[in-house]
Amino acid sequence: MNATLRRYWPTALLALALATIVAMNIRPYGWNITAVFHMDHVIHDAHAMPKDFVVLGVPAYDGAQYYQIARNIPIVFQPSKWNELRNTSPVSYAYQRFLLPLAAYMLSLGQEETLPWAFVLINIAALLLTATVVLRWNKGHPLTALALALSPTAMVAIHFTLAEPLTLLLITVSLLRIDKTKKIDAVTIALLSLLVWAREVNILFILFLIGYFLFKKHWRHAIVLLIPVGSFLLLHSLIYAIFGDIPFLISTGAHQFPGQAAYDVLVGHRGYDRYTLSSVALLLGFVLPALLWTGREILKTRSLDLLPFGAFAFLCLMLIMPDYIWGSITSIGRVITPVYPLTLLALCKHRTFSAKLLTLSILLLGIGTGIGLMLQIHPFTLA
Repeated sequence: MNATLRRYWPTALLALALATIVAMNIRPYGWNITAVFHMDHVIHDAHAMPKDFVVLGVPAYDGAQYYQIARNIPIVFQPSKWNELRNTSPVSYAYQRFLLPLAAYMLSLGQEETLPWAFVLINIAALLLTATVVLRWNKGHPLTALALALSPTAMVAIHFTLAEPLTLLLITVSLLRIDKTKKIDAVTIALLSLLVWAREVNILFILFLIGYFLFKKHWRHAIVLLIPVGSFLLLHSLIYAIFGDIPFLISTGAHQFPGQAAYDVLVGHRGYDRYTLSSVALLLGFVLPALLWTGREILKTRSLDLLPFGAFAFLCLMLIMPDYIWGSITSIGRVITPVYPLTLLALCKHRTFSAKLLTLSILLLGIGTGIGLMLQIHPFTLA
């Protein structure tokens, strides 16, 4: 019993921290749980939110669209009603993040009264499970588990009710299974097939794995990874059938000359405010040090181990993100979510002073992000 408590105390601490964060986020809005969606009048006027739903006086964030997608689930699977989804918010782009709304709809049994709680519980459970599997992995270090579950991407997602906690869970479990078994088994394929429904950019993680195993001449692993690609195409075929467009093409255009946007925000070409300074903190506290650390590990070992090489690749991907992504940690801190499990698991395997210091830096960046978002209070009305 004592051994169990010693191993899993970080999970208990994390549960308390996440519950506190959610409570502090909804406190300014009369403790109304619907505040977690950051709904605006545009979506509210188009769909009529339930009574006493918190509607902010600022533009909505992605979580508001996910909530409406969950309400639309019955229509999504009824082709005769697809016209009701067209020409109204949320548009096709938001449906690329279908997993969280679908899971929330299923957990709530389609009941609007419990739907907000379903979203919150899924995200909290995903982060708790992520921390737990890291603690079980090779006697994983508590600092790693907490840094992953309280990373900037997790804190932004908890505040705005986004899909990143599911992404963190699915990628972390997949990476740990690959690390343990040294193969891609059926469970891992199932997890990765769900992953591409969480966010459209997660297909890049699948493509990276395919490229990695092709390079390593593990032909079977590369071939079975085509199954998650098929899952991705299935979802996007459904989106195309409903809306008649391919929103993923918008995502593929989100790139810039490597390092240009990061440099611009660093030297103040866009001016300094709390948003740009948060991106500067992420750049100096995580991206650049992690690039140096993973690059050194690759050169030192002269081998392309999955974790450090994957972390290096996705860190480089962050550097080609455009200026509007680098404008705030709420964007650049979560857009390339796979970078966190890849980097933190690689750091955990070494546990040198530099690895621990970088892990601590990620944890502090996440905590700072969570606190900063808590302090933003918006005018609101009730539906």
